Amino acid sequence: MNYQDAVDYIEHIPKYADSPVPAHTFALMERLGNPQDTFPVFHVAGTNGKGSVCAYLTSVLTARGYRVGTFTSPHLVRINERIQINKEPVSDQVFLDAFLRVKDVSEELGGTNYFEFLFAMAMLIYQDAHVDYAVLEVGLGGKKDATNVIRKPLVSVITSISLDHTEVLGDTIAAIAAEKAGIIKAGCPVVFDAGQTEATAVFEQEAARLEAPAYGVGHENYQILRRTEEGITFRPLTGFLAGKEIQVPFIADYQAANALVALTALRVAGFLKTEALVDAAVWAVRNTRWPGRMQKIRPGVYLDGAHNSDGILNFAMTVSEMPCEGKKYLLFTAVKEKNLDQMAEFLALQTDFSGIIVTELDHNSRAVPAEVLAEKFRRVYGGQIWVCPDLKEAWQKGLELKGEKDLLFIAGSLYLAGRIMEECEC
Repeated sequence: MNYQDAVDYIEHIPKYADSPVPAHTFALMERLGNPQDTFPVFHVAGTNGKGSVCAYLTSVLTARGYRVGTFTSPHLVRINERIQINKEPVSDQVFLDAFLRVKDVSEELGGTNYFEFLFAMAMLIYQDAHVDYAVLEVGLGGKKDATNVIRKPLVSVITSISLDHTEVLGDTIAAIAAEKAGIIKAGCPVVFDAGQTEATAVFEQEAARLEAPAYGVGHENYQILRRTEEGITFRPLTGFLAGKEIQVPFIADYQAANALVALTALRVAGFLKTEALVDAAVWAVRNTRWPGRMQKIRPGVYLDGAHNSDGILNFAMTVSEMPCEGKKYLLFTAVKEKNLDQMAEFLALQTDFSGIIVTELDHNSRAVPAEVLAEKFRRVYGGQIWVCPDLKEAWQKGLELKGEKDLLFIAGSLYLAGRIMEECEC
């Protein structure tokens, strides 16, 4: 069996669990020798911002000279992106070796789900690589997620909460927050985004019940100073970072909160004890790279993975604040489970797009037909809409429309971000 055989095998594994998770994951990990217990972990949950927080944590830790394993999802182009060591995807051979070990045990147990299989592979790879720390992103929710076999995280981290995956996690902020709060462990500190009052109450209550030290990062605790095409600069108003100017290489304002959550988690974990270490961490944040998150992929072309209502709202607000001497265009698609009407409304009412190109994801069972998306926009948007079902054609249409002073934005799905990155060889 070669690497491509392994990828094909994994891609045909059921996406969701038939057995209880993480109970089933505990059994799987027990058979593999519990590799997840052999290194300290930053465990990151939330609706939006998980990947960015993981990227900030990894950037700071690797800048300190530590060997860091980072497990995130989904991948944009190649599946190896989900399992990284020191910001580099593992090699095809390392991936294959771990796959074969997990495959044997999985079949003995009667099978696993897609995410559980990849998580087990990552834990074996990080154990073999003797990582100093692992940064693990929750796949879905928290309480029932495969990653929740982590018994004693160094810090539990919860990013912003909004309504997403409501068919699985619940249809209220409190219900979703309760699922995310499942990663809080007795006596282990938790750092959370305190921008949502209802979610904050849930996190504080669960932390108190488990006697877990809790640290909320409020959105009123910083101010945006500058915004350029290369990123934003903000100043924390309280706490150990008060008065410092912090730059992040992303243009969305919400990245300030994500950076503060990550830096607070590092502080709580004991990594930022001196002023010199704080300054070094601020430098590492400025040099963070996280593909597909308001990423400038060409002059005047921005790619963002916003894929739910809250993410699209933040994306739209960011777009509306970006200076532009010409016109702004949008290339958009989405998958079926999302609130398409609300996403279209946010994009129509919160921005000033001169035109919108709608497309659809090829070879994806969750893809929404381009004409369906166009109809959603027609109800709330009076500008020009181009319907291009073929994704390559849509990408080329965007490039044709964009003049020298214009801006082209791409959003709606991480799958779309990955396909565009393939098309432009980013």
